[in-house]
Amino acid sequence: MKYIQPAGEAADASYVDGNRSAGTKGSVVPAAAIEHPQREIQEVITFFGLTPSSSDLAQLRKAIEAAILAATGGGDTSQYVLITQARARLPIFPEIQSADGKMNVTSPSAGTVQVPSAVSFQHRGIYPVSTSDYIEDDRTFTTLANKTYHLRWTPTDGFSLEDLADSGYNPSVLAESNVAFDSAYDDMLVARVVTDASNVATITNLVNRDRLFFTEVTSGTPASGPSGSFSLSVSKTIDWARTPKMRAISGNVASNSPSPAGSMDGYAAYLSSFSVTRYAAAGTVVTDWASGNANTALVGYMSFDLAG
Repeated sequence: MKYIQPAGEAADASYVDGNRSAGTKGSVVPAAAIEHPQREIQEVITFFGLTPSSSDLAQLRKAIEAAILAATGGGDTSQYVLITQARARLPIFPEIQSADGKMNVTSPSAGTVQVPSAVSFQHRGIYPVSTSDYIEDDRTFTTLANKTYHLRWTPTDGFSLEDLADSGYNPSVLAESNVAFDSAYDDMLVARVVTDASNVATITNLVNRDRLFFTEVTSGTPASGPSGSFSLSVSKTIDWARTPKMRAISGNVASNSPSPAGSMDGYAAYLSSFSVTRYAAAGTVVTDWASGNANTALVGYMSFDLAG
């Protein structure tokens, strides 16, 4: 609907009340200024299936509710989830909207760590946040030498740099890689910061996505071990903000030749050790039987399937 100014006035002119004592003449109201709003309101009422009635002065509100019902599939409006409610209810992890899922925190100089500007991320899968929402002072932190820190973000406190040696942050003196420090729905682990004796920071930026996956098969040349055995050890960096929940690590060491002297007995091998943290997954596969001397035709592989 277009605004209709008082009769005889310039476009977009405001209406004024008359005041005899001040000699002010009241605005002349054109018929369209009265008719058009009524027509437009009635259009909304009828469009959503109501019959206009002079005895029901809540029809516009009812029509708006009907429009919401049509858009959302129905249901009591009291059950609609507001943005603030969604930010407290949706079980969705923070997701950084960069190509690698990292915030890429830097250290401009020794003793300083800074969160970059213009990095976007989603809170609870529905609420957009940008690091530019925070002034530079709130994204810049001072470090001490020989320390290990966690850089975190929460919707209530923004960014903070937490000292692992601080009893307030780590009262149980947990290892830095403990799952208790993983990103949660409302508490994002952005990076690990380790300073040396010169207060120079080594920063490990972490991937924050609602769903995390890593699948890779790596081949290599096995190393000889005791009693004629052979082994292959592989480690893969993942640098996630959460420790993988699903972890499948397997491998094998075998002969590439049909029947050379000193060949292995088929594909007999076992996983002798493995480890998984939010930073890396590693494993060692070892043959459980081999005959003769070392075989140059041996090959090995390690397979990683991780999810979080």
